[in-house]
Amino acid sequence: MAFAFHNTEIPGLLIIKPHMFPDDRGLYKKNYEKFIFAENGITCEFTESSDLYSKKGALRGLHYQTVDSQAKLIHVICGALFDVAVDLRRDSPTFGKYRAELLDENSQKFEFIPEGFAHGFIALKDDTVFSYQCSGRYVPEACGGIRWDDPTLNIPWPLKEYGIEQVIATDKDKNWPTFEEYKKGLVR
Repeated sequence: MAFAFHNTEIPGLLIIKPHMFPDDRGLYKKNYEKFIFAENGITCEFTESSDLYSKKGALRGLHYQTVDSQAKLIHVICGALFDVAVDLRRDSPTFGKYRAELLDENSQKFEFIPEGFAHGFIALKDDTVFSYQCSGRYVPEACGGIRWDDPTLNIPWPLKEYGIEQVIATDKDKNWPTFEEYKKGLVR
């Protein structure tokens, strides 16, 4: 099967089925091809590649950068994630809207999050391995965040559905400002 690119209700945020070729030996999966991605509007240069290994209930986010915002290409190698992208592009018709996506090893789908979004996720299974590529550069002093359990965004994190009794997060991730504070410019 060739790459398939699917638009979402948020402009620029895409769900991608990779190029896959299963046969008797197993599965060949191509995650990225610069020219095919460019034909589908993804022209950023990916400059970083990382893998995360997470316990069930581990949460990261909702993170963003105020300088050199990074686009992300995300997929799960094993396990499952509830992945959330919040549109922070002030000139976007979907500013302040989020999209949640279940990413798991069985679906094989990727998510492309363009620059200008806050991003976060929670691991739904133990030993979840999550891989992502980023554009731009990581600028620690330009990092910000929005509370994962923000009452205005009201993201339906599937904690009960997956038997997550306690979220594992850093103090920083538990105490980011609210989306309303972000909108008012009270935080960077």
